[in-house]
Amino acid sequence: MYDVEMIKIDSELQKDPCVSMLPGAIPGAEVNLRTLAAGETYASNPVPGKAFIYLSIDGDFTFSAGDVRQAVSGRYVFIPGAAQRAEFTASGRTRLLEIIWTVLKDELDKWEHPAEQKFPYIQEYITSAQYRDRNKSDKTISREMVRQRIVPGFCMGSVESYGYDKVAQHPHPMLDQFFFSFPENDVDVLIDDFKVPMKGDTLLHIPLGSNHGVEVLGDNHMHYIWIDFFLGQAGLDRLDSSHKHTGLQRRF
Repeated sequence: MYDVEMIKIDSELQKDPCVSMLPGAIPGAEVNLRTLAAGETYASNPVPGKAFIYLSIDGDFTFSAGDVRQAVSGRYVFIPGAAQRAEFTASGRTRLLEIIWTVLKDELDKWEHPAEQKFPYIQEYITSAQYRDRNKSDKTISREMVRQRIVPGFCMGSVESYGYDKVAQHPHPMLDQFFFSFPENDVDVLIDDFKVPMKGDTLLHIPLGSNHGVEVLGDNHMHYIWIDFFLGQAGLDRLDSSHKHTGLQRRF
């Protein structure tokens, strides 16, 4: 069996405002879970060669970067530009998943001088573009939160359904991947011939090249995000061919 790399956070018992999650599991990627108390501010300054991606899991806060300042509640994605300082000020307890990605040297120019994409990038979770792919049932709702090419070598989306449902097992050796489960998630992750239970507030590294899928039983909720890191054209080709936008905005 795999030596599964997984960390679960008990949000009720968590005392550390910043928890490093699976350091070193994916080269060039760092994941932190940050918790802000009401009235607290967290800021990140730009770092050459690094992209900062934030997903708010829950809470009420104000985000600012560049000339943008926005008060929001709930789940959003924020990506400050390569030279932008980002700041979060919580008006209620807020949890942020912070992903720091080292952009490859040959893609730095695209990141530091984007031709089309404007930053900061802000996407409300629930209104993210929905897509279909061949590994999921018609019942499943798949959301594309950060499309490939916004941050070189990175993309992020989510999968939501209720039991019974299943994401068919599939490999992708050109994509290194984390799964992060929203608090309501309660599924089994299938890795080759093994089942790995994954409940809420868990980060799981999917072994590169493994034949993996997800199964949700009974009336349990499947609701997790996939976080992909890829090198070169093969990853882009895979994502371009497998993620087909539906033009719909379905909800359960």
